[in-house]
Formats: sequence, structure tokens, C-alpha cells
Amino acid sequence: MSEPEAIQQAYDVVIRMDESRYWYFLLGSVLAGFVMVQAFQKLKHTSKERALWNLGVFMVFANLVPTFYGLLNPNVDLSIHRNLPVHLCGINGWLIALNCFWKNQKVFTFSAFLGTIGGVHALLTPQLTIGDAPVILVHYYVNHTAIVVIPIIMARAYGFRFPKWGWIWTYVAAALLSTSVGAFNWYLNTYHPADISANYMYMWEAPKVDNPFVQDMAWPWYILPLHAALVFHLLVINFFYRWVTPIEALAGKSWWVRRLG
Repeated sequence: MSEPEAIQQAYDVVIRMDESRYWYFLLGSVLAGFVMVQAFQKLKHTSKERALWNLGVFMVFANLVPTFYGLLNPNVDLSIHRNLPVHLCGINGWLIALNCFWKNQKVFTFSAFLGTIGGVHALLTPQLTIGDAPVILVHYYVNHTAIVVIPIIMARAYGFRFPKWGWIWTYVAAALLSTSVGAFNWYLNTYHPADISANYMYMWEAPKVDNPFVQDMAWPWYILPLHAALVFHLLVINFFYRWVTPIEALAGKSWWVRRLG
């Protein structure tokens, strides 16, 4: 194995289903998420607001873990090619943390849709882009569980709802954001080349995980199935959020408008 390949492998760690830690962390994440949702639904008034604030503080510190780990560990080299929080799940980690204080509808819509998609796939097909040191491994599962669970808590315990056609707005925002990040990857890799390539949002090369939505195709063609999968996932999430917590204002509308609008 060449030195660049060894460096790449040290960064991009895929956890596969035949590893025991895959199942320990996956089942632990599901159990922790279920307990959190149930716990928040039992809280009332002041206790509920304080709990959300505390959760936001916890997530802010959790989001800082990779950075401080890199700063304090002499064996870790911080790199602008891998350590910036501009993966979609990293962005949503910060958004769900800050929205515990902001309670902003647009932030909820964006993070609920894209956090659910990114978080679920990250838990089912994990790929750690900055290695699998114990601290990073735990952070990976905490962060990706949170970006799925906290929007559910916001919807069920705090009454947040998707706006009409919010899934379309989210798709456009995600497409523009990922295109911008793709240009950022190109800039780093072209003008500031390093031993490891910048691959934020996997807009430079496809993920290495075994996932039916990830096709073995050259850039940029592998991105097209990902966009199709994004639309499909947005529709599914929109359906289930509205099925569980339908918007009262749409109660008189047709079934399709209530579920898809």
C-alpha cells in the first residue's frame, strides 16, 4: 500500500456490519434516542424549557469535541481538508444545537429533513472521515443520533411542524449548499493540495460504504443518484412527520396535500 493510500485509509474508516461494534453502537443509539424522546414528552412547562436549553448546551460542547481532540492530541494533525464542520451532518449538528435556543422554524425544517437523512444513513453505513479513535467514535454516534432525535423531540414535545412544501425548499437549499461545498473542495484540492483530499459532503468522490444509493460511478455522475435519493427521502420523511404530527391548518385539505404539501 502506498503512503497516500495508507493516509487515506487512516482517515476514512468504514465500520461494517460484520464488526461487533457496529451493532453495539447502532442498538445503543436507537435505545438512547427512544429514551430521550419519551423523557421529553413527560416534561412540563419550565422543566421542558430547561431540558431543551441543557440539551443545546450539551450539543454545543459535543460539536467542539473533534476540534479540541485535534488540538490537545499531539498525534493528530488538524487539516482544513478534513476537520472543518462542513459535512452535512456536521452542519446539522450545529444547527440542532443552536436551535435548542433559537427555536427557529426554518432551521427546524432544514435540520429535521437533512439531519434525519444524514443521521440515519450515517448510523446504518458509518464512515468516519477523521479516523476512529475512541473519542471520535463516540462523538460520531452521539452527533448522528442527535441530529435524528432532536428534531423528533422538537416536533413531538414543542409543536414544531413542516411548512407547506417545505421539502421542496429544503431540496433547493441542500442542492445549492452541496454545490458550494463541492466548489470549496475543488479550491482546496487544486490550490492547496495535501496528502489527504478534501471531500466535504462527498462532493469530490463517492462514499466508500456499501449503500444502495451510492453507485460506483465517476465524478460527477455518482452525484445524480444521490440527488434522486435525496428527493425520495425528503418525501418519505415529510410523509411520516405529517402522519404522526399533521398540521391542523391542513385538516380540511385532501389526503395528498396533507401528506406531501
